[in-house]
Amino acid sequence: MNSIINMGGFYLDKISLNSDMYKRVEKNLKLENFTINEKVELRAIDAVNSGKNITPAMIKEVIKLGQK
Repeated sequence: MNSIINMGGFYLDKISLNSDMYKRVEKNLKLENFTINEKVELRAIDAVNSGKNITPAMIKEVIKLGQK
């Protein structure tokens, strides 16, 4: 079982590249002909698993750091 994170009063399993939740998102992105590089994927997963609120600034930072 994956570790659990608290997301504003409800609990979710942590996401990984192999989790069903991530695979569902990845499939939807592919259907829209949208791809992201693996560094951005991993940073996005870390951001979600951190349990912090996802903000526009956090998303911009994840993308910026993932492109390095």
